Amino acid sequence: MKKAVLLDVSAIMYRAFYGNLNFKTKNEPTGAVYGFVNTLLSIINQFEPDYIGAAFDVKRSTLRRSEVYKEYKAKRDAAPEDLVVQIPRIEELLDCFGIERFKIDGYEADDVLGSLAEELSAKGIETYVITGDKDLSQILDKNINIALLGKGDGGGLKVLRTEEDVVEQLGVKPNMIPDLFGLIGDTSDGIPGVRKIGTKKAVPMLEKYGNLEGIYENIDSLTELPGIGKSLVTNLVEDKELAFMSRDLATIEIVPLNITEEQLKYKEDDKKLLELFKKLEFKSLIKKMGLENGAETPVINNTSKMSEGMQLGLFSFQAPVEIEEEKAFEVLVGTEIEKKLLKRIDEKAFLYLGEKGLAVSIKNKDYYLPLEDDLSKDSLKKVLTSDIKFISYGFKNILRKGYDIKNMDLDTMLAYHLLTSQTREEIEVMLKNVIEEDIEKYTEVFAKTKVLELSNEDYGKFLVKRTRGMLVAYPELLKELENNNLLEVLQEIEMPLIKVLASMENEGIKISPEYFSNYSEELELRLNQLTEKIYEIAGGEFNINSPKQLGEVLFLNLNIPPVKKTKTGFSTDSEVLEKLREQGHEIAESILEYRRLSKLKSTYVDPLPKMVDENNRLHTTFNQTGTATGRLSSSDPNLQNIPVRTEEGMKIRRGFIAETDHVLLGIDYSQIELRVLAEISQDESLIKAYAENQDLHSLTARKLFELDIDEEVTREQRDAAKTVNFSIIYGKTAFGLSQELKISPKEASEYISRYFDQYPSVKHLEKEIIMYAEEHGYVETYFKRKRIIEGINSKNRVIKSQAERMAVNTVIQGTAAEILKKVMINLYDVLKDKNDIHMLLQVHDELIFEVEKEKALEYKDLIEKIMKESIKFSKVKLEVNSSIGENWSETK
Repeated sequence: MKKAVLLDVSAIMYRAFYGNLNFKTKNEPTGAVYGFVNTLLSIINQFEPDYIGAAFDVKRSTLRRSEVYKEYKAKRDAAPEDLVVQIPRIEELLDCFGIERFKIDGYEADDVLGSLAEELSAKGIETYVITGDKDLSQILDKNINIALLGKGDGGGLKVLRTEEDVVEQLGVKPNMIPDLFGLIGDTSDGIPGVRKIGTKKAVPMLEKYGNLEGIYENIDSLTELPGIGKSLVTNLVEDKELAFMSRDLATIEIVPLNITEEQLKYKEDDKKLLELFKKLEFKSLIKKMGLENGAETPVINNTSKMSEGMQLGLFSFQAPVEIEEEKAFEVLVGTEIEKKLLKRIDEKAFLYLGEKGLAVSIKNKDYYLPLEDDLSKDSLKKVLTSDIKFISYGFKNILRKGYDIKNMDLDTMLAYHLLTSQTREEIEVMLKNVIEEDIEKYTEVFAKTKVLELSNEDYGKFLVKRTRGMLVAYPELLKELENNNLLEVLQEIEMPLIKVLASMENEGIKISPEYFSNYSEELELRLNQLTEKIYEIAGGEFNINSPKQLGEVLFLNLNIPPVKKTKTGFSTDSEVLEKLREQGHEIAESILEYRRLSKLKSTYVDPLPKMVDENNRLHTTFNQTGTATGRLSSSDPNLQNIPVRTEEGMKIRRGFIAETDHVLLGIDYSQIELRVLAEISQDESLIKAYAENQDLHSLTARKLFELDIDEEVTREQRDAAKTVNFSIIYGKTAFGLSQELKISPKEASEYISRYFDQYPSVKHLEKEIIMYAEEHGYVETYFKRKRIIEGINSKNRVIKSQAERMAVNTVIQGTAAEILKKVMINLYDVLKDKNDIHMLLQVHDELIFEVEKEKALEYKDLIEKIMKESIKFSKVKLEVNSSIGENWSETK
C-alpha cells in the first residue's frame, strides 16, 4: 500500500522556532528552518512515504470563518518577527525537497490537509497528517491517520489510527469532534462555545445523544445526567445559536483539489540543498545527509571539518575542528586509576561526573571510573591533586563529592555561558551548539532503565561521549574566549569562584525544625481563618486554589465587574485582585493574604525541614549560570527568594540559626547598584551625594516633589524616590512605575523626567549603552563580561523596548554581581583555612557567615575592610552594613 505524509507547516515551524531560538548566522535567524529540516527528516525516516504535501495558512483577514464570526482567531498574537523572516527559507527548503506547497485563499491549513487527506484516502493511499491540532482527528478514517507533534514518547509523534485512539485523546469519537467544540469552544481559536461547559460535561451529553441536534431535542432531560444542572441547561438554551455556529467553525471544510499522485511525489535536489545549507551554515546537516561526498557519515566517530559555522552568541566558528577516530575504552577501579592516569601527567584530562561514576578522556583513550569503593576514591584523589590540567563541565559537582582538584584549567559550562548568555543548559546542548555533534540523552539510549541497573561498560561508554566531545570543544571554546576578551573574566572571576561556592554548599546553614513546625501550625491556623472568612463572603465553599472556581465566585456569584479575561475564562491573577482590593472588595484582600501565606508555607516552611542533613543543616546549590546578568541564583532550595520586607519573611529567617557558641554575621553592601550607576555614569550629582554621605533617596525626593530647602522629606516621599532610583536601574517604564507607585502614567513620566534633570549623566549613559548594544548585539559590564541582547534591533517596539531595558539593567546589575563575586573570592582566600568562621550564604548583595561568638567583632571588622577595599572605583566608595545575631533575621 502506498503511503503519503501531509505536513501542517505552521505547526512544525512554530515548534522548530521555539526549540532553536538561538540559532542564527551573521545575517539571519535560522532556528525554525533548522528544526523544520530535522523534523522533516525524522518524519521521512519514520514513515518512508511515497508522497508528501505541505499545507500553509493564509492571512486571518481572508478566512471565510472570519466572515462568519469576526472574533475567530482575532486574539492570536502575531508571529514573532524572527519566525516571519524564516518562512521564505522554509518554502525554499520544501522546494529543495521537491515537496508541493498548498495554500488556498479563504481556507486554513487544516481545511487543505483534510481535503488532501480525503482525496488520497479515496485513492486507497495510507495517509499520515502531521499536525499539532487534535481537532483534525475528525477526518480520521481507515486510510487517514493523525500524527500529533510532541505528544509521543520522548516528545515525538503520537499516531492516532483508530476511533479508540481518538476517544482516548479527546474523549469522543472523530465524528463528534465538531459537536464537542460546538459545546466547549476553543479559546485559542476564538470559538465561543456554550458558557461554563467544559469537556467533562460535554462528553456525557454527546455519548448519550450523539450530536448537538440530539442534545437540543432532549434539552428537558439533560438534568438527569451527572453534573448537569438547571443553570447549564439555561446556558445551552441561551447560547444555542453560538453552539451551532461554533460547530461550523470547528468543522473541517473539504475543498475539491483534484490532485494527482504525480504532484505529491517528492525527491530532494542535493545540489540545491547543499547550496541552501551552506547559506544557512548547517554543517551538521550537510554531513548528516552526505551532501558533499554522497554518503551519510556517522556523527561522533569520524573525522570532519568545520569551516564557518552558525552564529550563536559570540561564536564565529571559523577554525576547523577535528574529531578523532573512536578511542580505546577501559573501566578503571582501585589503584589502577592512579597507575593508568598518572602516566598521562603531561596531557590534559577531560572529566564528566555521572550519577554513579566519572568519565575521563585523555587524547586517544577513554576511561570510566565507577568509584564504588574507598580504594577507587582515594586513588582518584591522588590523580586530581596531581599536576594534570583538568577540563570539565561543572567542576563544582565533583568538588561537592569531597574531592579537591589542583589544576582546574577550564570549566566548559562556564565558558559556554559567558559566550552565549544561555542559562543552565545541559552538556548535550553545549556540545551540539559548539561542535555541532548530536549526543543522545540518557532516556534516548536507556529509556526508563535506572542507572544502577546498567553495567559499568554500558554506562561508561555513554558518559565518555561527553568527555570526548569536550576534548573537541575545548580549543574552540578557548579560541572564542580569547577572541571576545572573556578569558580574563573566566580565569579571574568564574573559575576561582567554583571552590568558594562548593565550600559554602558543603558547609550549609543550620535550621531549627522545631521552630518551622511551630510556625507551620501558626500559618495553618491563619489560613483556616482566612478560608472561613472567604467562604462567608462568597456565600459557600469552593476551591480557593482553582482560578476557574474563584472567577465564577467573584464575577458570576458576587457579580463583581470582571477586570480582564484569559483564554480559559476570567483572570484572577494578583494584578486583578490588587485592583479589586483597591475598589474596596474585602474578599480580594483575603484571597491575596491567603495566597501569600499559602505560598510561604508550601515553598519554605513545610519543605525546608525535610531537606536538612543529619545535623539539621540545609545545603542550597548556587548556580553560576543561572542568570544572564551574571548574578548567582540559588536552588534546591532557593534561599534568595525569601521575602525581605514582610513580617512573614523575617519569621522564616528566624528559623535559620547558628550552632551553639556561634553567631551569624550578616554584611551587605549599601546601595551597591546605585553606587555602580554613579561610578559608570560619572554623574556629578550622584558622586557628590555619596562623597558627602547624603541620603540619596531623600535627595532624589526633593527633586521629584520640587521641595523647598526648608521643607522636610516625608517617609512616603522618600519611599517613592527610592522606587524611582531603582526603577531607573531596572529600566522600568512610566507605566510600570505608575503601577508600582499607584499614580497616573503621566505623573510617573514627569517623575522620570525630573530624575534625569537631577542626574543628566545617567540619561546619557543609558543612551550610550543602548547605542552600543544596537551596534554590537551585546553589552559589557564594568569588568568586561558580555551579555547578548536579543531583540535590540527589532522593528517591534515592544520587543525593542524590553531589550533596551535588559541592556541597561545588565550593565549595572551585572557589575554589582561581579563585585560580590570578586569579594567572595578574596574573603575565601583569607578565611579558607580558619575553623572559627565559615561563609554560608550569598543573597544578592548580602553575605552570611557563621562565626565563633567571641571572634564575631574581630571578623566583622576584617570582613568589612575587605569588602570596602576589594574594589577601588575612581570616584565612588563602597560602603557596607553589618549585623550580628543568633538567627538570620537578626542580621538584617
